Amino acid sequence: MNNTAVGFMYILLRNRKFLLKALLLIMAVTIGVTYLIPKSYTVKTVILPPEEQAPAGLSLGGLSLGDFAGFFSGGMGYSLPLMTTISDVYAEILNSRTLIDNVIISTGYADSLELFEKHEEQPEVAMYLARKNFNKNYEADVTSSGFIEIEVTTDSPYYSVAVSERIVFLLDSINTSITLSRLEESRELTENQFFVAQTALENTTADLLSFEEEYGTIMPEEEIGELIAVLMEMKGRYLEATLTASAIRNGLRYGTNAQVLQLETEAQALGEAIEMIESGSVPGSGFDIGPGLENMPPAVVAYARLKTDFEMNLRMASALELQVIQARIQEENISSSLRILDPPRHPGWKSKPKRLYIWIEVFLVSFILLSAFLFTREKWYELRENDPETWNKWNTLFEEIRRELKFRK
Repeated sequence: MNNTAVGFMYILLRNRKFLLKALLLIMAVTIGVTYLIPKSYTVKTVILPPEEQAPAGLSLGGLSLGDFAGFFSGGMGYSLPLMTTISDVYAEILNSRTLIDNVIISTGYADSLELFEKHEEQPEVAMYLARKNFNKNYEADVTSSGFIEIEVTTDSPYYSVAVSERIVFLLDSINTSITLSRLEESRELTENQFFVAQTALENTTADLLSFEEEYGTIMPEEEIGELIAVLMEMKGRYLEATLTASAIRNGLRYGTNAQVLQLETEAQALGEAIEMIESGSVPGSGFDIGPGLENMPPAVVAYARLKTDFEMNLRMASALELQVIQARIQEENISSSLRILDPPRHPGWKSKPKRLYIWIEVFLVSFILLSAFLFTREKWYELRENDPETWNKWNTLFEEIRRELKFRK
């Protein structure tokens, strides 16, 4: 142990009575004050990371109800920024002024602080002060594992639970309203598509019946039947690619520009293939690839086209009708998507602030400050005894400063 440490210990032991009395006085006051501080109870609620919206079971051309409505990442219906999760979106909702104001009003938080009585003529000021005080005792954040953690601190554990339950309820209501809105948009879009498909089916059916009344029922040969089947399949794929690309471009389905280009290229290739099959040759080259519909009798060509259009419209209308029914069922049976890991509960013995921590912190700070005071005072006395000349200079300087301060007063 060096001389400085020994000297420091000597100073403390020599002034032990003063040090003990000062620490006892400070700790007595601190303990008394901490018992006057009201207890604050913190209720913690943990919500599991939201799941992605499940796609619809039925689809038309690869487009499910969820895709048409823009469902992804919990059903928010918009593209999230890079490195942003739906948990971050929920955290922003939990920290939004709309949600906090609703909690303050519905739970009587502002009334408990008597802010509306103090600012009766300025309710916006009362809400501002209530919001400011509420934010000091409220925290909603996303953990490193993606969980949403909500902490509410008040002087009553039951009130903390009530506020936490209200926050969870509002978050669920907002999420449900967003999901319901997307479902309504999905249903309306599907109903419009069903109406268009139904109209096209009725027109095609009328044309087909009119054709059969004029020419009778044509029984195509096996080769023509195969051409009709191939055309139906290719037209269905062409419609699927076109609808998917259009849905992505219009924001009705999530996708990238690369996917749009791929789908448009596929649709263009299918369109060219359909034209080749119908004409029986490669456009612009004169190369013959088969009989083609245009090289067949006009009645057979008309029948083949009417038949493929009828079958495609019938399939379209049937699938859309099922999707409309499913959309209505989903809209009527919407349920909460929040999964709560730790629901709001009485925190038990845990209170905030913790007195023991305060006592330890005050004791350590007081001990350090008192030790520094004693050490400085001892060095000052040593300076006066060992170096009177320097001490006189410092003493004279202090006297001048004291006179200046006294003169200013």
